[in-house]
Amino acid sequence: MMGCIAFTNDGFEQFPLTHEFLDWFTRPMMIFYSNGFIPFLSFFGLFLAVVRNPKVPHFIRYNTMQAIMLDICIMLAGLIMQYIPMFLACGWVGGMVEVFAFMNGTYAIFYSVFNALQGKYAEIPIITEAVYAQVSESIANPDDEGVDD
Repeated sequence: MMGCIAFTNDGFEQFPLTHEFLDWFTRPMMIFYSNGFIPFLSFFGLFLAVVRNPKVPHFIRYNTMQAIMLDICIMLAGLIMQYIPMFLACGWVGGMVEVFAFMNGTYAIFYSVFNALQGKYAEIPIITEAVYAQVSESIANPDDEGVDD
């Protein structure tokens, strides 16, 4: 969620109710982005300690990997904005890209959290396929720990 908030400003201008929501995340965002290594270490920490750990339940590994994939998608939108020519990025095209990324990222996060709280797997096209590819070893047989019969 912090990547989505850090990426866009136009989204908050278009939807004034989100200003109160932003206040909850201001302090954690300041801490998270205060050093360039914190996002890097948190990514590898989550990926290696949770996603690749077969002792962690599949549901937690799936949702952790989905959160990482959503963050990567939002970062890609930020990279696209950096390479759009300045006259487009500062105009209505850039504003539309920012609002599009903000709305879709926020919706995907709330959808995923809502399903996770219900104990369901959130199915988001393309992202879900990539998540299953990363967490697939426990889908075939959760009791099998690499032992061939």
